[in-house]
Amino acid sequence: MSQGPEMRAGDEDRDKTVTLVREAYAEGRLSAEEFQQRMEQAQESKTYGELAALVSDLPTRALAPAAPVAPPHAAAVAVPEEDNHNIRNGWAAWAGVSVMVNVIWLATWLTGDGGAPPYWPIWVMGPWGAAMVIGTLSKRDR
Repeated sequence: MSQGPEMRAGDEDRDKTVTLVREAYAEGRLSAEEFQQRMEQAQESKTYGELAALVSDLPTRALAPAAPVAPPHAAAVAVPEEDNHNIRNGWAAWAGVSVMVNVIWLATWLTGDGGAPPYWPIWVMGPWGAAMVIGTLSKRDR
Protein backbone atom coordinates (compact mmCIF):
# COMPACT_ATOMS: atom_id res chain seq x y z
CA MET A 1 0.00 0.00 0.00
CA SER A 2 1.43 3.41 -0.92
CA GLN A 3 1.43 6.33 1.48
CA GLY A 4 -0.25 9.37 -0.02
CA PRO A 5 0.19 12.84 1.44
CA GLU A 6 -3.21 12.60 3.14
CA MET A 7 -2.31 9.41 5.05
CA ARG A 8 -1.90 9.78 8.82
CA ALA A 9 1.67 9.80 10.09
CA GLY A 10 2.83 8.11 13.28
CA ASP A 11 5.31 9.04 16.00
CA GLU A 12 8.14 7.22 14.22
CA ASP A 13 7.46 9.24 11.05
CA ARG A 14 7.51 12.50 13.01
CA ASP A 15 10.75 11.43 14.72
CA LYS A 16 12.37 10.76 11.36
CA THR A 17 11.38 14.21 10.11
CA VAL A 18 12.72 15.80 13.30
CA THR A 19 16.02 14.00 12.69
CA LEU A 20 16.19 15.30 9.12
CA VAL A 21 15.47 18.86 10.30
CA ARG A 22 18.18 18.55 12.98
CA GLU A 23 20.68 17.34 10.39
CA ALA A 24 19.83 20.25 8.10
CA TYR A 25 20.28 22.69 10.98
CA ALA A 26 23.61 21.11 11.93
CA GLU A 27 24.75 21.47 8.31
CA GLY A 28 23.89 25.20 8.40
CA ARG A 29 20.94 24.93 6.02
CA LEU A 30 18.43 26.44 8.47
CA SER A 31 18.54 29.44 10.77
CA ALA A 32 17.79 28.95 14.44
CA GLU A 33 14.33 30.46 13.95
CA GLU A 34 13.54 28.19 10.98
CA PHE A 35 14.83 25.20 12.92
CA GLN A 36 12.62 25.93 15.93
CA GLN A 37 9.57 26.55 13.74
CA ARG A 38 10.03 23.32 11.77
CA MET A 39 10.62 21.31 14.96
CA GLU A 40 7.32 22.53 16.39
CA GLN A 41 5.48 21.89 13.13
CA ALA A 42 6.93 18.38 12.87
CA GLN A 43 5.61 17.49 16.33
CA GLU A 44 2.16 18.85 15.42
CA SER A 45 1.95 17.28 11.93
CA LYS A 46 -0.73 14.69 11.35
CA THR A 47 -0.12 13.53 7.74
CA TYR A 48 2.77 12.49 5.52
CA GLY A 49 2.10 15.54 3.36
CA GLU A 50 2.61 17.91 6.30
CA LEU A 51 5.86 16.15 7.23
CA ALA A 52 7.13 16.10 3.65
CA ALA A 53 6.50 19.85 3.30
CA LEU A 54 8.87 20.51 6.22
CA VAL A 55 11.83 18.91 4.41
CA SER A 56 10.85 19.44 0.76
CA ASP A 57 13.35 22.30 0.28
CA LEU A 58 16.20 20.38 1.93
CA PRO A 59 18.59 18.03 0.08
CA THR A 60 17.67 14.89 2.01
CA ARG A 61 16.50 11.37 1.38
CA ALA A 62 12.86 10.87 0.54
CA LEU A 63 10.59 10.66 3.56
CA ALA A 64 9.80 7.00 4.07
CA PRO A 65 8.00 5.70 7.15
CA ALA A 66 9.67 3.31 9.59
CA ALA A 67 13.17 3.54 8.09
CA PRO A 68 16.02 4.29 10.51
CA VAL A 69 17.99 7.44 9.74
CA ALA A 70 21.34 6.06 10.88
CA PRO A 71 22.46 2.51 11.58
CA PRO A 72 22.05 1.63 15.26
CA HIS A 73 25.76 0.85 15.69
CA ALA A 74 26.84 4.37 14.62
CA ALA A 75 25.96 5.86 18.01
CA ALA A 76 27.71 3.04 19.85
CA VAL A 77 30.93 3.69 17.94
CA ALA A 78 31.04 7.33 19.05
CA VAL A 79 30.40 6.59 22.74
CA PRO A 80 33.85 5.28 23.75
CA GLU A 81 35.64 8.44 22.56
CA GLU A 82 33.12 10.59 24.42
CA ASP A 83 33.57 8.42 27.50
CA ASN A 84 37.36 8.78 27.28
CA HIS A 85 36.99 12.55 27.02
CA ASN A 86 34.67 12.61 30.05
CA ILE A 87 37.03 10.40 32.06
CA ARG A 88 40.01 12.64 31.25
CA ASN A 89 38.00 15.73 32.26
CA GLY A 90 36.95 14.05 35.52
CA TRP A 91 40.52 13.14 36.42
CA ALA A 92 41.74 16.64 35.51
CA ALA A 93 39.11 18.18 37.79
CA TRP A 94 40.04 15.79 40.60
CA ALA A 95 43.74 16.63 40.21
CA GLY A 96 43.07 20.37 40.18
CA VAL A 97 40.95 20.25 43.32
CA SER A 98 43.49 17.95 45.00
CA VAL A 99 46.29 20.43 44.38
CA MET A 100 44.12 23.29 45.62
CA VAL A 101 43.12 21.63 48.91
CA ASN A 102 46.73 20.56 49.54
CA VAL A 103 47.93 24.12 49.01
CA ILE A 104 45.30 25.35 51.48
CA TRP A 105 46.33 22.68 53.99
CA LEU A 106 50.02 23.56 53.55
CA ALA A 107 49.28 27.27 53.97
CA THR A 108 47.41 26.63 57.22
CA TRP A 109 50.33 24.53 58.46
CA LEU A 110 52.95 27.16 57.61
CA THR A 111 50.97 30.05 59.08
CA GLY A 112 49.65 28.18 62.13
CA ASP A 113 50.97 28.00 65.65
CA GLY A 114 52.62 24.67 66.27
CA GLY A 115 52.70 21.38 64.41
CA ALA A 116 51.02 20.14 61.32
CA PRO A 117 47.21 20.26 61.32
CA PRO A 118 45.28 17.07 60.65
CA TYR A 119 45.50 16.06 56.99
CA TRP A 120 41.90 16.92 56.06
CA PRO A 121 42.39 16.98 52.23
CA ILE A 122 42.11 13.19 52.28
CA TRP A 123 38.36 13.64 52.96
CA VAL A 124 38.03 15.56 49.69
CA MET A 125 40.44 13.56 47.54
CA GLY A 126 39.73 10.06 48.87
CA PRO A 127 36.01 9.53 48.17
CA TRP A 128 36.16 11.47 44.90
CA GLY A 129 39.24 9.55 43.79
CA ALA A 130 37.63 6.23 44.70
CA ALA A 131 34.55 7.14 42.65
CA MET A 132 36.79 8.12 39.73
CA VAL A 133 38.65 4.78 39.89
CA ILE A 134 35.38 2.85 39.89
CA GLY A 135 34.03 4.94 37.01
CA THR A 136 37.19 4.57 34.98
CA LEU A 137 37.36 0.81 35.46
CA SER A 138 33.66 0.34 34.65
CA LYS A 139 34.08 2.29 31.39
CA ARG A 140 36.98 0.05 30.35
CA ASP A 141 34.84 -3.05 30.83
CA ARG A 142 32.35 -1.89 28.21
